[in-house]
Amino acid sequence: MKNKQFTIPLKCLFCDCELQGDTEKEFRSGDMLKCLECGELNDYDALIDVAADEGKELAKKYAKEEIGRMLKKTFK
Repeated sequence: MKNKQFTIPLKCLFCDCELQGDTEKEFRSGDMLKCLECGELNDYDALIDVAADEGKELAKKYAKEEIGRMLKKTFK
């Protein structure tokens, strides 16, 4: 299995738009990020939790597909 990297953008918890902002600034736990689309404030910790869950799902899907491919090659 190859080492796969996934890119998961942070999305607004209210309007589901990808959050845009200053790429030079580092955010920390407790920070609030303002959505430029709807103007709502998003909790950084909640955004990271949602992105982590999405990443886990992507990794699980990728692993299942790779295992399926390996099994097909094994049982030809």
